[in-house]
Amino acid sequence: MPAATAAPPPSRPRQPEGFKEFSHLFKQVVHVALGLDRELATRYGLALTDLMCLGFLAEAAEPVSAKMIAEHVGLSTGATTALLDRLERDGFVARRPNPADRRGVIIALVEEKAGEVLDDQAPMRNRLQAAYGGLSREEALGVMRFYRALLEEPVPCVGMKEKR
Repeated sequence: MPAATAAPPPSRPRQPEGFKEFSHLFKQVVHVALGLDRELATRYGLALTDLMCLGFLAEAAEPVSAKMIAEHVGLSTGATTALLDRLERDGFVARRPNPADRRGVIIALVEEKAGEVLDDQAPMRNRLQAAYGGLSREEALGVMRFYRALLEEPVPCVGMKEKR
């Protein structure tokens, strides 16, 4: 009786020219950005969501509510309350009365403390700005279309089993 042979692996569709390098560069950018955020978070005793919150507050052009932060960082309102309690306790943010709604509260950065973290993010922010500045308007719009296409549908978590 002849020995059983393993079935050949399923063939994958051929990738378009340049896709391998494109994919590799994208993964490198994500890896570097995540590595920098992890290093900063560790240096300041923060979680990655804490950094996201501080960055969001620093870039906000209007007063920010806890609900807005929850939506930005992707946490429940309860988890966001814990995040804000921690950041307030450590002196990174302050809760202030909302001048537009006396029952509401806005979240504000405490520059003396949060400024250190944001200053440490400046080199990467500057590199991002320089790279953006090197793009034509059409190229920048193309990159933004690319990012939006990636974010269009939620990506299941790694290890999550697909429902059948």
